[in-house]
Amino acid sequence: MHYFDEYCEVHLEHNTAPYNWVFRSNETICIRFGVHLSKHPDYGQIIYELNDGQGYCDVDCIQAQTENITENGFQMFSVTLPKISNGGGYKYKLGYVDTNGKENTSERSRFLLICDEAPRSMTEITSIFLGIINNQPVYGPPPSVSITPSPKDWNSRLFYSIIIDRFARGQDTNPTRLSPVIYNPSCPYSSHGGTIQGIIEKIEYLKSLGIGTIIISPVYVNAPDGYHGYHPIHLLMVDPHLGTLQSLRELVKKAHEFDIAVILDVVNNHIADSINWEEYGGPPGGEFKYIQGEELAVMPFPIETRNTSLFHGPEYTDMVNQRLFGFLEDWRTEITYVRELLIQHLKYWIAETDIDGFRYDSARHVGLDFWQPCVAEISRYANILGKKEFLQIAEHAGSTHEQVIEYNDAKFSGLIDYPTYYTIKHSLGDGNWLSGLADYFCGFLEPSQSYSGGWQNNIMFLDNQDTSRIFHEFLSRIPDRDEARIRVHFALACLILGPQIPSIYQGTEQEFDGALGFHEEEGKEECIGHDCYVREDLFDNPACTWKFGFINRKVFQPYDQNNPTFLLIKQLTKIRRQNQLIAYGRRTLLLSEDDGIWCVLIHNETEQKQILVIMNLGNTPVFNYYLHIPESYQEFYQIETLISTSGGVIEIVAPSKILMQIPAFTFIVAKLII
Repeated sequence: MHYFDEYCEVHLEHNTAPYNWVFRSNETICIRFGVHLSKHPDYGQIIYELNDGQGYCDVDCIQAQTENITENGFQMFSVTLPKISNGGGYKYKLGYVDTNGKENTSERSRFLLICDEAPRSMTEITSIFLGIINNQPVYGPPPSVSITPSPKDWNSRLFYSIIIDRFARGQDTNPTRLSPVIYNPSCPYSSHGGTIQGIIEKIEYLKSLGIGTIIISPVYVNAPDGYHGYHPIHLLMVDPHLGTLQSLRELVKKAHEFDIAVILDVVNNHIADSINWEEYGGPPGGEFKYIQGEELAVMPFPIETRNTSLFHGPEYTDMVNQRLFGFLEDWRTEITYVRELLIQHLKYWIAETDIDGFRYDSARHVGLDFWQPCVAEISRYANILGKKEFLQIAEHAGSTHEQVIEYNDAKFSGLIDYPTYYTIKHSLGDGNWLSGLADYFCGFLEPSQSYSGGWQNNIMFLDNQDTSRIFHEFLSRIPDRDEARIRVHFALACLILGPQIPSIYQGTEQEFDGALGFHEEEGKEECIGHDCYVREDLFDNPACTWKFGFINRKVFQPYDQNNPTFLLIKQLTKIRRQNQLIAYGRRTLLLSEDDGIWCVLIHNETEQKQILVIMNLGNTPVFNYYLHIPESYQEFYQIETLISTSGGVIEIVAPSKILMQIPAFTFIVAKLII
């Protein structure tokens, strides 16, 4: 029993709210509560807000039945809520009318959701023998949808990272769908209404940009502050504020129709802040905050997670076992039971949706003793379903290659290349601050140590949801936007045509220029980081402000397809997709002059067409400059300019002799024909 104010709440009956907060549409929803006799209750009532998941909302009051029992001085009441369809939900408050006819309502509210699809227990997921892969038996859920092979050309595709809540609002979706996540479009840290349906409606926008793969943020039901998806409380259900399992299936199907692969971000390191450990007022071994009566706390799903012994307490302070950020509950992934639970939950999402890969969040905070069996088993499972090229990407935010390569034994398909990103970012502070980008393009930043999947199979980026925007990096050095744009276009050319798999973050194509920031909390001396200006809405949302001003400082209208940066990315992506040399060819530096002129040849022994890249890293335009390509690379008689980021002319004036006229900070790509 929970006791608070004048109310008590029955909270540990398995088939009663709020202990169970996910019901089937055919189940009876019962709530039992009490009112202290000193308040002279005449009868109890529930005040509720109903949402049927189809756009119908209602606010009403229902009188409770008086039970012929009292417990510890409380008169007990019970209520059966009206049934609603799959996808709906309730928010409700306890209340009563006293003998004087006065209505009283509790300030605290509870929620409950109606979902027929989401398993509430791992035992509800069917697991069968599927066959043998590499002499290993494979078990798992049979697919619920048609399975399509994953792409074989990952390296030729441009990846695009999406925070679902901030990408697009669907035209027919209801932003007030009941969810634990708080909806407040004016608050930087609440849901703003972006949905899975919104992505579906923008697939053609993504295709027009040239995107070949989207990485979507986690879809789990999240704690109230988890608009981004990284604070899960239900590992097997789509959060209603994002959509439904059916809408996720539709997204994958629609994306595949446009030859866009879908990578799902998943969290194996932690769940949301759920436990009061002894250090913070809980008993030895900890206790779930819900059981201790915290207002917004719930018991996590699936039910197998409802055991504090499955999580590390605050006494663990090492990189792998500590509570992330000091408050997220860290799985004991060293336990076989936990490993099997998490691996099974990954198989569930593949079987239910036909996704093409996973992005593993916070990979360095999970031990190799988990990743080795996990990656191997997911590979076998996807393989036997027909997804032989299923992608498993790890987010390891280590600052050096040595740190990241420690995870080689996990055999991820690739890693998000933070060390190379940091090298480039730090180079922007040097005098010749495009040289780091040029070094990356040439392959000079490849580490001497080997990645298990190969450095070229890592994911390279220039900004993401946890870093300042690349446009900000240049604007902070060159206030003139047009001049900054020239450098940004140079950087994007180096990224998208670079030696690794390129990835951009939503808003890069619309020239978003936000940055991570710091602020001082009132009454505290320390500065606290914030990410408000790198989690902007791609859709129009002028209501969102923060203490430092408006969040959505747009340069173009939302989803503009004619701005220069959108058009440049579109061209660069087309070049990468149409020229396999970009992903797999050798890169040879033919020329590197003190004035900033670099010439790079991308070639191999079999291609008759080779790629020439000419860069001007300096701030002085170069005219009437001649390049002679050595005979060892064969004679060239034709040249086709594929793109020039800011003008410039190149032409053949004699066999293998090229005349160049190149503005400052220009990146030119041409095809040489033998």
